[in-house]
This record gives sequence, structure tokens and C-alpha cells, in this order.
Amino acid sequence: MKTFTSFLLLVFCLSISAQENISDYLIKKGYGDKNTWAIIIANEDYQSYSEGYTENVELAIYQAERFQQMLIKQAGVPRENIIFYPDATNTHIKLAIAKLQKILSSNSKLIFYFRGKTFNSDARGELFLVPVDSDGEETFFMFGLEDLRKRLGNLKIASVDIFIDALPDKSSGTLCILDNGFVKSEGTSKYKNQFTYVVNPPVTKSDFVQLPVNAITQKAEIKVSTPDIKASQTYESTVLISGYIESVCPIEVVAVSGEEASYREDGTYTARVNLSNGENNISVEVRNCAGWSRINIIITKLSEPSESVSDKPEFDPNQIGESSLLKQAGKNIALLIGISKYKDGIMPDLFYPLRDAASIREVLISHYAFEPANVIFLRNPEKITIIGTLDSLSKVLKPEDSFLMFYAGHGSWDEKSRMGYWLPSDAAARIIDNWIMNSIITGFMSVIPAKHILVIADACFGGSIFRTRAFMPEEEKTITDLYGKSSRKAMTSGDMTEVPDESIFLKYFLQKLEENSENYISSEKLFFEVKPQVESIIDLIPQFGIIKNSGDEGGDYIFFRKEE
Repeated sequence: MKTFTSFLLLVFCLSISAQENISDYLIKKGYGDKNTWAIIIANEDYQSYSEGYTENVELAIYQAERFQQMLIKQAGVPRENIIFYPDATNTHIKLAIAKLQKILSSNSKLIFYFRGKTFNSDARGELFLVPVDSDGEETFFMFGLEDLRKRLGNLKIASVDIFIDALPDKSSGTLCILDNGFVKSEGTSKYKNQFTYVVNPPVTKSDFVQLPVNAITQKAEIKVSTPDIKASQTYESTVLISGYIESVCPIEVVAVSGEEASYREDGTYTARVNLSNGENNISVEVRNCAGWSRINIIITKLSEPSESVSDKPEFDPNQIGESSLLKQAGKNIALLIGISKYKDGIMPDLFYPLRDAASIREVLISHYAFEPANVIFLRNPEKITIIGTLDSLSKVLKPEDSFLMFYAGHGSWDEKSRMGYWLPSDAAARIIDNWIMNSIITGFMSVIPAKHILVIADACFGGSIFRTRAFMPEEEKTITDLYGKSSRKAMTSGDMTEVPDESIFLKYFLQKLEENSENYISSEKLFFEVKPQVESIIDLIPQFGIIKNSGDEGGDYIFFRKEE
């Protein structure tokens, strides 16, 4: 095909509003059928690839996922035609283009989206996209805009639209093309009929917001995920409220107990509320274009049971060790993820992950200091739900809290890129778009403000979460020393191998937790009691170690047994 038509959208997110909805624009251009393809690059974690300090691009993956959802739900782009690369290197970008070169035809159309750092080279007079493994001002390993145009031009397909969702040499923050828009201007290109699109002058919000038919009469519907029921009791002084909101038009305000809550565009919200003794009537309020919606949650804070002087045991320093004096400072928060059902027909379903996650929840609540309202159980969640929940927790957890995360489901390892992945329920067997890179999980562990974090992964290739060698037991430390220092630890049911659906590791892990009679037990001690039992039965080597570059200071996660 001799004639090639390419369109370039060079979109810099500024404080502007869109004259034309981007999905409407794409539909008018003929995007959305089976011949439409997309490459989405979301570069957020630059720090992990840098020897010194470098600034990450916050919310890059989130904004890219919003763009992907717009393509699927509004523009009608087939999900299987979208290649999603989080934290892409220069090689990843080239491979994505090369991959499509083998399967695209002359009537194919391509959307290329980039969210991350950009660099304007005065010496070369060119804009460069910055991969995660390239920083500073060295352009050799960057991806030049002219190089990108050339590579996409060589595909010889019907049309190409390029969206660069970033500000040159600056952090884009929360500004993005979905919210801030674009306009067309004349541009020159060696490709016939190629145009450049730039940002639009400021207009008012009412100029571009389009509401669905009858939206004015449809108020938002509020769902509560935690606590599990709308009336509950607790001894805790605070409670975590979370859930999701269904609305046909944009959400303007989400408030819990009179304070603005953490709200994400996927509809999830999270807030921590202080409790007073007795009955607490907590309101969840949401305002959209149709007005306010409200629900109420009743939580009763129970008074700590008093102990008479005659009932108190006499303190004997010879009988009670140092660990018996340990007092937990913050709350225990847990996020349990069990994935048994997969939407992709090629992906085999699993029987045990949901059951295993439910078993952990029961043990934590029954035997250890976990309030039911503080244990979040995600059943067969999609990628956006997992990422959204972690993002919300990073905003509500406190520095004195302890956070436990458990994942059971499929895992994968890419030998070429040396990357490990967790596979949520919407993961496809042959397309990695909805896979969750280990670097995303470990990145969240570095920003969640909890003092102690423990990640337990019961999945194939779970050992890939470590960016360092396996942990070896050090000299014994007191429980007070371990609890006094921050920790970021992980344990996995295996190393770089496949693990069975019915987890031997989890069986003995739960057994040890249930049988433990000590007031406190560290995750290290627990692991090294479980590990030999697993290895004696099955050819697996469970792993325990530090999550590198995430803030570990030599402490450990402590399981506090519930007081009888």
C-alpha cells in the first residue's frame, strides 16, 4: 500500500477543558472495530531503575488504565487488541511495535498512548519519551518522537494516532488528556495528511461535560464493602470504611462522617473514621449531577472490659519475659486476595485460592488482633480493583499500623524481561495488559505508610517478588527489637517454580497460626517453622526475605494473638 495516513496527537496536560470528547473523536475517525489496535505505555516507577534518587510519575499507571477503559467501554476498542506496558523500558516500546508489525494489515488503525516523563532536547530540537531505565539528559536510551513516528509509519497501516499524555520536562500530576482535552493545529510531516494536536485554550467545565440521557434523575448508588455489615461492634478506636459507587454521571463529592473520603475514578472509596464510646452513626454521602445520596452505618464501640484489682495477676519479672510487656501501637489491617475464576477461557480456573483466603481471614479474626472491619477480602478482583484498593490504603493507613497482604491465584514469569507477574481475574493468557508486575506491588509497599508490612504470595513463580537473594536467619533478636524497627518482608509458597492449586505451604502456615500459643510471633519465626514441613512433603522451596528498596530497617511483622 503506497498511501499512508497518520495522525499525531501531541497532548500536553494543562489546566484546560476539552471542546470535543476524546472517545467521540476516535469514533468519528472510525476507531473501535476489530481493526483497531492500541499500545499503551504507562511509566511510573523510575526510582527502581535508578542508582540515585529520581522522581517517579505518580498515578501514571492509573491514568493509563483510565485511558484503556475509555477505549474499551466508550470507543469500543476490543480488549484483546490492546497492548498495555506498565513501566516500559526502551526495549519494551520497540518490542510492542515490532509485535504488531507481524499481525497488522493495511486497513488496521493504531492508537499509541504514552504517560510518563518526557524530555525536550535543545541540542537536537526534539521531544523524547523517557523509558523507566533512562533518566537525566542522556538521550541515547530515550525514545525520540521522530523515531516513534518513523517506526509507526513503517507499519504501513491506515492511520495512527499518538497521544503523549505528559508535560515536557515536568510532572503532569493529576492533569491528563481525559480531563483536560486537546485541539487540532496545522503541522508538517513527511507522511501525507499528518496533523499535530495540541492542548486547547481554557473553557468552562460546562462546555464539554456531556451527561447521559435522564442522568439528572439518577442519583449515585452507594455500596459498602467494609465493614461487612451495616451494624457492627468493635473495641477499636477507629474503623476503615470502604466500598464503591455506581453513577451515570461524574461524582462531585464523596464524604464519610462529614469528611472528604479518598475516591478513585473506578468508583472505589476509602476513609478511616474515629469512633466514640457507644453507638456511632456513620454517614456515607455522595453527590453527583442528580444530587445527594446517603447511607448510614451503625458501629458500636465497646468499652474495654475492666479488670478488678483482685483479679489482676501479680507481676513476676522472673516468669514474664520482655516480650510479654510488648504493647501494639497501631491497628492491624489486612488485604486478602483470592482469585479462582478467570474471564479468559484459556486461563484455567483454580479451586482453592478463594477458600484459602477465607481461611486466613477466619484465623486472623478469631485468633489474632484483627477487627473484622479491618480485613478486606477481594474475591476474584480485576486488576483495576486491586490497584485501586492499594492506592486507597496508601492514603488511609497510619505510620503506626501494621499491614498484611495475601495473594492466591495464578502467577507468571517472563524470562526475557526478567519480570514476575500476578494475574487478576481479567488477565488474558496471551496478552499481558491486565497482568500486575511485581514492581507495582513492591512499589506500593514502599509508599504505604504502615510501620510493618508483610506480603504473602501463594502463586506460581512467587519468589520473583524478591529483588535480592533469599533471606537467611540472622542472630536472634528480641520481639521488642523486631517490632520497634520498620519492616517490609515477604514470604512465598515457592521459588521460581510452579506450585500446586492445593497449597501445602498454606496448610501448614494456617496450622502454625492456629496452634501458636504465644502472645506474639514474628513472621520470620513462623516461616522457618513452616518451611521444613513443606520441603519434607513436596519438592518446593518456600522463600522469605526483604522487599528491597521499600523502607525495611531490620524489624519484622508481628502477629499479636487476641487477648482471651
